Amino acid sequence: MLSGLKKLLVGAAAALALSAPNNALANDFTLEGQTVTWIVGFSEGGGTDRLTRLLQAKLGEHLPGNPNVIVLNKPGGGSVIASNDFHENAPNDGTMLIMASTSSLLPVILGSDVARYNPNEWVAVTGFARGATMYAISDDLGLGHEDMMADYEALKSANIRFGTETPLSAELLDFVSMEMLGVDARYIFGLASKDAEAAFQRGEMNVNTDNVRSYLKDYGDDPKVNPVWSYGVIDDNGDLQRDPDLPDTPTFPEFYEAVMGEAPSGTAYELQQALMNAKVMLSKAVMLPPGTPDNIRQVYIDAMRKVTADPEIVAALPREIGSMPLNFGDETQRAMATGTAIDPEVREWAAGFLMERFDTSLN
Repeated sequence: MLSGLKKLLVGAAAALALSAPNNALANDFTLEGQTVTWIVGFSEGGGTDRLTRLLQAKLGEHLPGNPNVIVLNKPGGGSVIASNDFHENAPNDGTMLIMASTSSLLPVILGSDVARYNPNEWVAVTGFARGATMYAISDDLGLGHEDMMADYEALKSANIRFGTETPLSAELLDFVSMEMLGVDARYIFGLASKDAEAAFQRGEMNVNTDNVRSYLKDYGDDPKVNPVWSYGVIDDNGDLQRDPDLPDTPTFPEFYEAVMGEAPSGTAYELQQALMNAKVMLSKAVMLPPGTPDNIRQVYIDAMRKVTADPEIVAALPREIGSMPLNFGDETQRAMATGTAIDPEVREWAAGFLMERFDTSLN
């Protein structure tokens, strides 16, 4: 039972009703002759960029006036640089939006001073949940046993090399998970997700993390690479279930209980749950700037409903987000508010962990 995450789904039915299309609000709004800029806080080629460009191809068709929609990549700081600029400077006239991601939310969840933005002040359009898994080169780490305890013992003695961008990136979920298990690893920072993936493929790194569909596409038939655990999905009752796209892979709590002899609990686990929520249930979100009028918000909600119902997009989306459901408008806003909430003592534990393990301050 994940009581800390159950709030994510409270009122979902009501939220769906609230976010139903209301074209009457949007009749007078047009973007004819204008350019809409969609901000991505990462380099080209990563998961956030791929999903954005997939949707971008159809968005202009469904916005009033059929504007030109371009993607602007502004990498840096795990999307913090782009998020700060978006929050402070983006016009709220419908000509700019951002694809928020887990990395956008982490500094806010942790109370880091680097984030001069509050994503709860952004105006939510659409949310995308995505399954996530941590996987490894089996022979290098001695993994691939049917017995989770054998895999755990292998992890404990392995020379783990894990590439990522910053300690405050989405991989913090994996760092905390391994810390809870007492698994040591050497983390190599300064690598964007696509660079970390390339280093993994060259064998320079032997552990990586990604969304489940990307893992299956790249390694689903590769016997040399194994998922260690998945992070599951929260069902309609607020309970954690196995990822539907990795039904034979244990969730992290399953793995923990099997090797530690008891279910995970405590402050570190509360942080792990919050990070899981941010990485899986709030993986990507289409957001407009603070102060965007309701009629423009509704235009974008209506347009994104049509985009995600387009047969080409329907066929392509599973490659990016797997079998996870979409949410829109008020439901996305509600999930964002719940997902970025964290108790002070959990934030304090996170600050201590980052300082002790990575010499990284949240200030």
